[in-house]
Amino acid sequence: MRSAGFSVRRHNGVPTLFHGDRPFPAAAYMTYLEEYARYEDFAKAGYRLFSFPALCAGKWISATKGFRPFGKGMFDEAEADFTGFDASVRRILAACPEAYLLPRVNLCAPDRWLRTHPEETDGSGERESLFSEEWRAFAEDMLRRLIAHVNGSCYRDRIAGYHLAGGDTEEWFHFDRNAGLSPAAEKGFAAFLAKNRPDLPFAGLPDLSLLNGEGPCHGSPYLAAYLEFASEAAARAVARLARTAKETAGEGVVVGAFYGYALEVPSPLYGTHALQTLLECDDIDFICSPNSYLGIRGTDADWTEMYAADSVRLHGKLCVQECDIRTHLTKLLCERAPEYDPRRILTAPIWHGLPDRKTAIAQMRKSFARQLIKGNGFWWFDMWGGWYDDPALMAEMTRFCEIYTESLTKPDRGGMAEIAVFIDERAYARMTDCDRRNAICGQRGALGHMGAPYDIYDVSDFPAVYGKYKGVILFTGIATEGAKAAMDLCSQSGTPYLCNIGRDPFFSVEELRTFCGACGTHLYADAGDIIYVNAHYVAIHAVTGGTKTLRFPTATTLRDLLDGALPLTGRRIVFSMEEGETRLFARD
Repeated sequence: MRSAGFSVRRHNGVPTLFHGDRPFPAAAYMTYLEEYARYEDFAKAGYRLFSFPALCAGKWISATKGFRPFGKGMFDEAEADFTGFDASVRRILAACPEAYLLPRVNLCAPDRWLRTHPEETDGSGERESLFSEEWRAFAEDMLRRLIAHVNGSCYRDRIAGYHLAGGDTEEWFHFDRNAGLSPAAEKGFAAFLAKNRPDLPFAGLPDLSLLNGEGPCHGSPYLAAYLEFASEAAARAVARLARTAKETAGEGVVVGAFYGYALEVPSPLYGTHALQTLLECDDIDFICSPNSYLGIRGTDADWTEMYAADSVRLHGKLCVQECDIRTHLTKLLCERAPEYDPRRILTAPIWHGLPDRKTAIAQMRKSFARQLIKGNGFWWFDMWGGWYDDPALMAEMTRFCEIYTESLTKPDRGGMAEIAVFIDERAYARMTDCDRRNAICGQRGALGHMGAPYDIYDVSDFPAVYGKYKGVILFTGIATEGAKAAMDLCSQSGTPYLCNIGRDPFFSVEELRTFCGACGTHLYADAGDIIYVNAHYVAIHAVTGGTKTLRFPTATTLRDLLDGALPLTGRRIVFSMEEGETRLFARD
């Protein structure tokens, strides 16, 4: 029985999903509630990649109490039960026999393991510690047994890969979101210090209250070392499981995970600030995150990746975005399926739908345009099912799939940014100023409205890339070693740079545009709207209604890809848009 034959390779400037020797559209569909899935609709719309939840334990996806799990876990009992996994595969293949599958495998430990390993929990006794060597070995065993089952099945050649999920909300956060303090953490930290920081004698677990102290950004070195360990341990758990998946599955599958939310989660207590560890891991093919929740998923915000996406691309990994776009059809979980949320916990504004179909389409277009122009893979996450059950929305989905598939044939699919932004994921553990930590994430608001595309990296990649940009922005908050080395390189090379160290946390849109002008960066749009540009496509999202002007270095023809409007030509192209509207053009 052969494998599916998938891989990730650099293709025309962007890491790309391949099936055999041909680029394959990394455009997928998934829902948590398969009883409400719209697999047939997305198959008819041209989608051939599908994901589905595969729970190792019958537990809720986070440590929050009051929910009921979506289903029985494969390893709730000592004898594994793969009937639910097989049923999910059959359900998708019945709807789309040509489908390839990327199961999201949640590696949470079942209760039977937790009861016999109380010292390996997160301290509550209810969830495993991500620091636990015993849990990692058990998770490896669960993964091997699942993949061995798949390898012996009749559908082996339909499995494109494995999305490894774990920790709180499946995103590899420590379950307590508070640095995972536990006996397992204490044991691991002692070993970490002995290996990496022999200058810091082990003195037990740190005082986390120091993280939010008053005054300048000079945290406790001991606390900073622990927080570095907290992220490194989570990332190494993912890397170890990725190695297990690749060794067990054999060639021809891709493996990836949620991780690296340095642009979305400023708190170092979550354990998500060791992206470089996974970028150096040959067994990781893709990194993913949901679209940003910036502005509580505000319709006027640029929904960026949560991680330093251009570092991911630089290291040859595919960026994949979870496009969990609420629509006018979105219902609260307690309304859609009250058995899963009987206490009506998920009722905050972020869980509510959009007011109407028109707004939903505009936001879907905005998200799709970003993935297309950045070269990302993506999946439409129909979280509770039925969010896209509308002929008008599915017509959009069909067109998105067509455009994305055609985009894979384009040369030079990389971006056209002339500005690079650099963060330092290691800086968060050294800041006691919470506002400054938050500002690093919040700065994306102004960057998204400055009228020019930008790339964003971790500062560890600065020497490799800074020379190809007209200007750089250092947004590290404090003078880390990486930031100081970057400023030295800028001074030596004459590269213009903007730095937020020692000043108010935010740069305004006006300050950013002034800097762009000073270093000769082309501004494609006026301040305020959201613009995406590469060699083949242009998109604009109108934050305000009225007359819009797009400016290009040379004469350009724009062909509307979604509404059938007449082509527009010129170096300076003027047209009108309604507030909240998104337009996507092919650029000739």
